[in-house]
Amino acid sequence: MAKSKAVAAPLHETEIQSQELAAIVGKSTRWIRQLTTEGVLKQSSRGKYILGEALQAYIEHAAGGKEDSKRPRFIDEKTEHERIKKEMAQLELEEKRKNLHTTADVLDAWGALMINFRERVIGLPPKMSGQLSYLTDEKEIRRLLEERLNDALFQLAKYDPLASDSG
Repeated sequence: MAKSKAVAAPLHETEIQSQELAAIVGKSTRWIRQLTTEGVLKQSSRGKYILGEALQAYIEHAAGGKEDSKRPRFIDEKTEHERIKKEMAQLELEEKRKNLHTTADVLDAWGALMINFRERVIGLPPKMSGQLSYLTDEKEIRRLLEERLNDALFQLAKYDPLASDSG
């Protein structure tokens, strides 16, 4: 008479102890307990896990977690960190190539531009008073004033702070 063999559960449905799971994933039993406390791993009974479910949960956790979970994923954080590092390096390179300027540089340039323009405009009355004092024709006075103001505006338009510091 042949003996009947007990049907073994498929490997992925096998129930294992926390020590066995720790050995399989290469971590300590304390680490397994921590993951259980965090809700990453689910126990089938006290200190026991279903092998297939536990391995899948651990792999998902090691890969960074589910995308739809509300907890931040390590892989997302690492990707964001690397993106920021890359962006900072690009900005630094652009600054060294003189394609990018700091706020302080821009403020200094604008300040120099405004001082230069202010000096030109304030200097108009003393420069023009001698010329205008003998004129009586309103059109000629207007033409001279417009010419000098347009010259000051032209100088403002072509101002290059990188050409010289003095303006």
